[in-house]
Amino acid sequence: MKTIFDLKRLSFTFFLLSVLSCSRTSPHKISFYYWKQTFLLSSEQQNLLNSCQSDRLYVKFFDVVLDEYQKPVPVAKIDFQQDFKLEVVPCVFIQNQVFEPNEDTKNLAKKMAKLLKDMLFNNRLNSKEIQIDCDWTKSTKTQYFSFLNNLQSLLDEFNVTCTIRLHQIKFQNDTGIPPVTKGLLMCYNMDDIENITTNNSIISNDVFNQYVNKKTSYPIKLDLALPIYQWALLFRLGKLNSIANDVSLEELKNDDFEKIGSNTFKAKKNIFLNQTNVCQGDLIRHEQSSIGVLLKLAHRLQSSRISFERIIFYHLSQSNLNDYDATQLKKISSAVP
Repeated sequence: MKTIFDLKRLSFTFFLLSVLSCSRTSPHKISFYYWKQTFLLSSEQQNLLNSCQSDRLYVKFFDVVLDEYQKPVPVAKIDFQQDFKLEVVPCVFIQNQVFEPNEDTKNLAKKMAKLLKDMLFNNRLNSKEIQIDCDWTKSTKTQYFSFLNNLQSLLDEFNVTCTIRLHQIKFQNDTGIPPVTKGLLMCYNMDDIENITTNNSIISNDVFNQYVNKKTSYPIKLDLALPIYQWALLFRLGKLNSIANDVSLEELKNDDFEKIGSNTFKAKKNIFLNQTNVCQGDLIRHEQSSIGVLLKLAHRLQSSRISFERIIFYHLSQSNLNDYDATQLKKISSAVP
């Protein structure tokens, strides 16, 4: 009888461990970035949001750059041509150069807060979070962090978050920790895009391993951004000339191009590639983020000391829908710690 009792207890223990294990590997909430200047979702894009049970969409509202007088100005403001019922997170990209030592961060925060509130109100959008995207450095961190504090004080009904790049994770003692309750770790645009010898500037597990290891941690909560896009980089006379977005590898496998490497081609004649002018002799490097590479990166993150609350895929493009479906994205999400 004792043996039977022990076996039952052992079986229950295995059952409990199994349940706990399943709960730890359940998928994160999935969201997407929308990085177009005109907001108009197709039925296929809506279906992907529904299939992934996405409850919010991260939308770039505008950029902030320096004008000819070295003053920060908003550019490329989004035009909403469609009502949207899900929660929207306004995203603003700010050039790092904006945060030079003499910048008035209070005034900048005041102008940005007003513009964001106006755009949300005018388009009848529901939002609880504002995300700032800036690749700050050691020399600009004081001004940038001051800006974040000022913006949060002006937008107390929102949670101001910010993006964090791999070098800011690795060298956090130099670049500092931003004064936000949550950050967004960007795991794309990893390598030197302008170097003609780079294999894949979008994502590289070799590059990623240089920044994240088993001791890697971060003192604030994090979401994770992963890439689901592809493009063709055009090099002319050895230098990056232009980018043709949303170009598939299959589009380069024809008589107009000569394959000279695993993902590199040479143009045989003058041609347009997705509305981008290509000249005879241009070198074209195709880059993409495959499911396999994303899964390897997710497993690598499991060996670190960081975990994530939400997975945000960049980006919700019509051209990506045939390459990344909800089942694949959920599989990646489940692999992330």
